[in-house]
Amino acid sequence: MKRLMPYGSANFEEIATGNYYYIDKTQYIEKLEYVKFPIFLRPRRFGKSLFTETLRCYYDMKMASKFDHIFGTLHIGQHPTPNRNKFFFLKLNFSGMFAFAEMDERELKESFDRHIAGALSGFLMEYRQEFSAYESDVEKTTTAIKQDAAAGMESVCKLVGSVGGQIYLVIDEYDSLTNALAIRYRFTDKDDNMYLRILGKGGFFRNFFEMLKTQTERVIHQIYITGILPITISDMKSGFNIATWIHFEEEFADMLGITKPEFDNFIDTVYQDYPNITLDKQDVKQTVKNYYNGYKFTKQSSEVYNPMMTLYILNSIIKYSRYPDILADNNLRISYDQIAFLFGQNTVDAKRIITEITENKTFRISSQLQISFDMKDFKEGNYIAEGLFYAGILTFSNEINTLKIPNLITYGFALEYFNELQKFEYKNHLYTEWILSYKRQGNVTDLLSGFFRDIIQVFPGQFFANVNESFYHGLFFHILYNHTEKDLYEVLPEYNLPTGRADVFLQTYPNQKLTPMQLHDIFEIKRVPKHASDEEFETKFCEVKAQAIRCKSGEYANFRCVAVCFRGNWDFKMEVF
Repeated sequence: MKRLMPYGSANFEEIATGNYYYIDKTQYIEKLEYVKFPIFLRPRRFGKSLFTETLRCYYDMKMASKFDHIFGTLHIGQHPTPNRNKFFFLKLNFSGMFAFAEMDERELKESFDRHIAGALSGFLMEYRQEFSAYESDVEKTTTAIKQDAAAGMESVCKLVGSVGGQIYLVIDEYDSLTNALAIRYRFTDKDDNMYLRILGKGGFFRNFFEMLKTQTERVIHQIYITGILPITISDMKSGFNIATWIHFEEEFADMLGITKPEFDNFIDTVYQDYPNITLDKQDVKQTVKNYYNGYKFTKQSSEVYNPMMTLYILNSIIKYSRYPDILADNNLRISYDQIAFLFGQNTVDAKRIITEITENKTFRISSQLQISFDMKDFKEGNYIAEGLFYAGILTFSNEINTLKIPNLITYGFALEYFNELQKFEYKNHLYTEWILSYKRQGNVTDLLSGFFRDIIQVFPGQFFANVNESFYHGLFFHILYNHTEKDLYEVLPEYNLPTGRADVFLQTYPNQKLTPMQLHDIFEIKRVPKHASDEEFETKFCEVKAQAIRCKSGEYANFRCVAVCFRGNWDFKMEVF
C-alpha cells in the first residue's frame, strides 16, 4: 500500500506505526540525555511539536507496552537507553497562547491559569491508576490546580514525588504568549509594560518558571523547551537560569530539518511508491531545493530543508502529480509587526539592513551571533541580525561573517517586508490587465510598461537617487512571483545560465497543458540614475542588449530574451530578442 505524507500531523505514534513516510531522527533522543534542561529554538514549520511527541512516546511510562511497536525499526529502538518509558510525562503546549495577548493583566493571568489547569487535570486523569492509593493528595492537588498555575504545578510535582516518580516535562512553543506581548508593548515604558511585568520578579509567568526550577532539584528530571526567540528566558533572568541553549550546538544542528542525503533518499522512495507521478524527478528536486532548502543553523553544519513545507509540496505531487497553487502556506508567513519588532526603534539600521538583504540576498555581520538577549536589546535594535536569524529570514552561509536568505520563499517574504518598510503599496486592479496580457498572449511590452507605470512610478522620485539595479530585479521578480500560478510557472531570480546569471528567469513547466500559451523568457535588467544623460542611458541600454543576446545559446537558444534599462523612475527602454 502506498505511504502517505504526514503533512500537518504532530502525532508521532500514528506516523511511526501507520502507513506514513518518516525520516528517522530518534538518534537525537540519546544525545539530549546528556544535556540538562535544553532549549531548542527554530523558525516556524520545522517540526518542533512532532519531536516533542516523539519524546512523549519514548519517555512516558504509559507507552512502555507499545515501545517495540512504535520504535522497533527506528534507531532508538535498536539502541534504547535506560531511561526509556521511565517517567511521568507532562507536555505543556503554549502555542495557542498568543491569542491571550490582547487581554488585560487580570484576564491574562486567569487564562494562563486555566490553560495550565487543563493540562494538569489531563495529567492526573492519565495517571489516575498510579495515584489511586493517594486519594486525599489527589483531591488537594485538584483544588490547587484550579487556583493558580504555579501552585497547581507544584502540587502535581509533590504528588508525583510521593509515589516515588519523576517527571519529564516538555514546554512546546514556550514564547508564543510572551512574543506576542513583546510585540504589543514594544513601544511601552517599563512601568506600563505588561510583558516585562509578567516576566519580572513577582510576575505570574516568572513565578511559574521559578517553581519549575525549584522542582528540578526534587521531582522534575528533565525540561525540554522549544520556541523561536530567546528573549523570554533572558528577561526572566534568574527565574530560569538553569537552561542550556542548544540551537547553535553542532551535534543538534540537523535534529529538525531534512538533510540532502535524507531528502534524496526520500524523493527516490516517493517515486518508487508513486510511479504515476508525471513530474520529472530531477525538476522536483530542484524546485523543492529552490523553495525550501538553504537553512544552515551552525557554521559547520550542512543545509537542511524545511520539513513541513517539503511535506506540503510532496503531498500535492503524490495526490495530483502537480505543484500546489501556493508554494508557502500561511503558517510559514511572519507578520510585518513581528519583523518590525526585530528592528526595534533602530529605524535607520532597519532600512539599511532590509535594503542590503533584498538587494544582495546576504547580510554582512562583524561579530558572532549572540545566543541570548532580552527585550531591551531588541528595542534598541542591537541584535537585528540575530532576530532575523531566529525568525528564519537569514541563515549562515559558506562565507565568513555573512548571513544569507535561505530560499525563494524567504526571499519573497523579505521583499514584502521591504515594501512595507518603504510604505510602498500597490493595488491589484492596477496591474491585472498587464499581468493577464502577459500570461495569455505573452505580451512582454504590456508587462514591462505596466510594471514601470503602476509599480516603479508609484515610488517617490527621491527614492531613486541611490537605488541600484538589484532593487529593480527584486521588485520585478516579486511581482511575477506573486502573480503567477506556482503549479504552472517557474520564476527564479539570478538564474544560472552557461553564459552567466540571468536577472529573472520565467518558464512554463514542461508538459503543462493548462496555460494559454507556453512562456520561456529571460529578463536582463539594467538601470541608470534618473538624472543620467541620453548618451549614458543609451550606452547602458546597449550593454544590457548585448547581455541578453548572449543568453540565447545552447538549450536556451529558443528562449525569448528581454533587455530592459530603466532611467530612475523617469523612463525606460526595452528590446526583445
